[in-house]
Amino acid sequence: MVGTRKSLALVIALAISGVAAACGPSNPPDTAADKQQDTAPAGTGTQDTTTPPPGSTDPQPTPPATGAPSGTAEAPAPKPGKGSTPIKESKMLEDVKKAGVNLAKTSTLEKIPLGQKKKLMPLFQKALGYKDCQGCHVEGDFKKETRNIKITRGMWDHYVAAMRDEKGGAVFCDTCHDGTPKNLDRSDRKAMEKFMEDEYEHKLTRADKKDNECSTCHGDAMELKIIEKLWGIAAK
Repeated sequence: MVGTRKSLALVIALAISGVAAACGPSNPPDTAADKQQDTAPAGTGTQDTTTPPPGSTDPQPTPPATGAPSGTAEAPAPKPGKGSTPIKESKMLEDVKKAGVNLAKTSTLEKIPLGQKKKLMPLFQKALGYKDCQGCHVEGDFKKETRNIKITRGMWDHYVAAMRDEKGGAVFCDTCHDGTPKNLDRSDRKAMEKFMEDEYEHKLTRADKKDNECSTCHGDAMELKIIEKLWGIAAK
């Protein structure tokens, strides 16, 4: 009986040994790190050691500046008359001299001899960008007074004869017009005022050596309609 029990125990032991061999070696024992990872909450992955622990005094990253101005934005400064013609050095002074006119000593246009005025007229035409004499004159009747003839006299008397550049040199029609009859962009009042201050007031001087100010052209009462009100030339 005892021998039978020993035989049965040996058979069971051999059977268990065969099953273990078929399944391969057992899993290695868990390390301390494995046990720590097993206790971490699901989905957290490996702990980020760069993140400061709660209560840390490390400064938080500063968000990038958005560039948006704080408070009420200031009104943009007026752009100096985009369509206006800046003051330029005259390119016609030699031609005026060849016509026999001394701009340093000239007075009113009416006092210039007719022969010299006829030599100046092509220069007027070029300086203002007119394609022919009809920019000022009536075709077939050059003696007929037109508004542009009267304005030309006023411009000569009040600018060519009375004004100088910032260095005290002579000016001519192309100093302001430079090939265009309309040399002021009037679409923006503030921008035009800024342009006139920068160009006409600061870059022109007076032949009589007095200070060049707004009142030089507009009068003490600041009359804006110079041609109609101060020169007495009727509007179209």
